Amino acid sequence: MVDCLAAGADAGTSRPDLICLGGVVQTMTDADTVTAFAVRDGRFVAVGSDTEIAALAGPGTARVDLAGRTVLPGFIETHLHPHMSGNAEADVDAGVTACPDIDALVAALTVRAAGAVPGHAVLAAGFDDTLVADDRGLTVADLDRADTTRPIFVRHLSGHAVYVNSFVLRAKGIDRDTPDPEGGVIVRDANGAPTGEFRELPAMRLVVDPDEAMPGADDLDASLRRSLARMAAVGVTSFHDMFVTPVMIDSYRRLQAAGELALRGRLYVGFGALDGFDPATATGESSDDTLTVGGVKLISDGSIQLHTGALSEPYHDLDGCHCGEMAIPSGDLDEMVAQCHAAGLQVAVHTNGDHAIDLALDAIEKAVAATGAGLPGGLQHRLEHVQTLREDQIRRMSELGVAASVFVNHVYYWGDRHRDRFLGPDRGSRISPLASITAAGLRFALHCDSPVTPVHPLFTIGTAVNRVTRSGDVLGPEQRIDAATAVSGYTTAAARLVGEDDVKGAIAPGLFADFVVLDGDPLSCEPSAIGDVAVLTTVVGGRVVFSAGSVAPEFASAEGEVR
Repeated sequence: MVDCLAAGADAGTSRPDLICLGGVVQTMTDADTVTAFAVRDGRFVAVGSDTEIAALAGPGTARVDLAGRTVLPGFIETHLHPHMSGNAEADVDAGVTACPDIDALVAALTVRAAGAVPGHAVLAAGFDDTLVADDRGLTVADLDRADTTRPIFVRHLSGHAVYVNSFVLRAKGIDRDTPDPEGGVIVRDANGAPTGEFRELPAMRLVVDPDEAMPGADDLDASLRRSLARMAAVGVTSFHDMFVTPVMIDSYRRLQAAGELALRGRLYVGFGALDGFDPATATGESSDDTLTVGGVKLISDGSIQLHTGALSEPYHDLDGCHCGEMAIPSGDLDEMVAQCHAAGLQVAVHTNGDHAIDLALDAIEKAVAATGAGLPGGLQHRLEHVQTLREDQIRRMSELGVAASVFVNHVYYWGDRHRDRFLGPDRGSRISPLASITAAGLRFALHCDSPVTPVHPLFTIGTAVNRVTRSGDVLGPEQRIDAATAVSGYTTAAARLVGEDDVKGAIAPGLFADFVVLDGDPLSCEPSAIGDVAVLTTVVGGRVVFSAGSVAPEFASAEGEVR
């Protein structure tokens, strides 16, 4: 039977703008799979059989033949950094595919420096010291081979470290006598001299001034456009930007005012940008939910790959002498969380190491106890990444009502090294423990953390289902989840994570008409093939924002007009 709004299209007074027929429509609700649906004014108004939905059409209704293709709710990417991702595309690609060793990276930097405006910095992004053939970090000597007459900055793939040349060290007055800032690490050689590597934000800020490093408005907007286009091409219809500053918010508002913000953005403000900040007015009016402030981002620890994630037990490869460190001391974290909670703001706390998770949960528990109440509307505070989440911590999160946005792509990209190098076989094999998280009934979602890993929801869903590493090993098979649960991590569960399941995350009457058309069904195909399913069309509010061209169904154009 057709499911439609009470004042719906079958009343004869308000026909749908669009009907889609002949598909495999996975609604991600308790309803059976249907074949058709109807859209009016940017929302779903009915789902059902071809016959039922066709009967709702009027003379002005556009019809789309899905030709057996699969339709899912639009993907909700719950943790990434669009400006940084788009900006990285303009930098030298320091990733291992483009630069398999340090000599290759130095050569690429040399070429970029030769063509750069005199005095302008050379920027590179995506370097991973554990993936390059040299199996080490960059040094001043390496980068000085490319150029000593201008600044060179190379960002680590994790985003938690930067490498610089001697020009930068001189310009910033950094030498062996410069102390490590609290929460940051200046990497030094055997004689105590800085090697040119700075780990975590407090140390990175010694050499990278956030204001100086921020691109101008035009470049910032161009970076955001690139990221929005990339997200649309892989089926993302909503996203959470997990660290914005006022200038980034201004960039969003410019694109919104120009009609270029085609996806729905939920922004999390960096805690340091909160002074004088009013979340209620920061993004202006947005009746169509294209731009909202979701809460506050706190980066409490670092990266497992850089030994800066805060663990409760020592790193496996450091002879039992180092557990990482907190980027935010525990007392400060308590105060920050308390301030946000008292203001009714959801916090999203970066927590890679299990010690960091403990301290974040302590802070949340104290904040809730101090006010005697949770967040408005049943919203829950959230922990980000949770790589090394323990079983007792899962139980505690359930008791406290804390959600998890899980960076499961770690399993593929770094799973082998977590098991064999950083964490050891026991801890390494159970990173991103999704089976335990879902069994406990925690609110959860999946994410990619772009530019750390590429935005590609179907790949991430496949990783959650298969847990296959780069080497082809299955890492912790007991933590695999089924396809339906994994898909929910980008749809229904992702919407529930932030209390938006009343407007998105499923294909049901009354919800935003955000959906993707695929060339296969991730809910029924071979698990190993999920990541190979292609996005043919992405639709936001009934408007096409991406089409794969001739292989896609005849649909609305990017301008929203039906072809």
